[in-house]
Amino acid sequence: MNSTRLIRQLACCNMALLAIAVLLCASLSGFAQGGNGQGGSNQGAQLYESNCAVCHGGDGSGGKSESIITPNFVTMSDADLAKSLHDGTSAGMPPYAGLGDANIAALVRYVRKLQGQSDTTATAPVTGDAAAGRALYFGKAQCSSCHMVQGDGGFMAADLTAYGRSHAADAIKQAIVTPDSPLEPASRVVEVQTKDGTKLTGVIRHENNFNMDLQTEDGRYHFLVRGDLADLHYTDHSLMPHDYGTRLTPAELDNIVSFLIAAGNATPAEPVAPRRHGFGFDD
Repeated sequence: MNSTRLIRQLACCNMALLAIAVLLCASLSGFAQGGNGQGGSNQGAQLYESNCAVCHGGDGSGGKSESIITPNFVTMSDADLAKSLHDGTSAGMPPYAGLGDANIAALVRYVRKLQGQSDTTATAPVTGDAAAGRALYFGKAQCSSCHMVQGDGGFMAADLTAYGRSHAADAIKQAIVTPDSPLEPASRVVEVQTKDGTKLTGVIRHENNFNMDLQTEDGRYHFLVRGDLADLHYTDHSLMPHDYGTRLTPAELDNIVSFLIAAGNATPAEPVAPRRHGFGFDD
């Protein structure tokens, strides 16, 4: 009787393991095809986080390796980016041919998103004063405290040098007045408290199940072990101010938009050497 019961239990275990294996294979197959039903909109982000963020930073601004949101990367064609991912580079990036063409294409689309490019390049009438917009960008609006343009400004957020070249005026204005619609994971503010009582607020540049790299607003990087944290809170907002719609007049918003479009149209083919503000990694 005991032998019969043991055989039955083993048979049940084997059936359960077979079912788990089938479900796992189906899940991996769906992922490989971009399969969340949203055209693979999250697929590129997942692939980037798993394969690229550890070297290039969660937002593409660099870390162990160079930034991929500088003009020399922005001006590369999609085909050249895909080839670099497929074959690897002489600079030391390994080949990712094993991901398959569909996943490499998803990675390219996500890199373009990090670079501030959208699916549309339609242009709307530009009515602002670009010179006045530059003064606002580096002055009253304080955009440059986080965003770099043509080598000048901060590096907490995306380089906007080429942003205006691929975004319509209305889309740029909308991104200024409603910055978290939608909220990009790489821009989400995170609040942590370590077990020794230290409190930090910033954005995550890389994380895994054991560690995270947090950059605070002063530009400093903090390499944290999850086991050393007493509290970890992911907020629902970015560092970008949410009151530009009231702080700035419609004319001032148009001026900033015009400045970004003018800067984008004047983007050089070669990268501009960034001028670092605050503390961070030097290249």
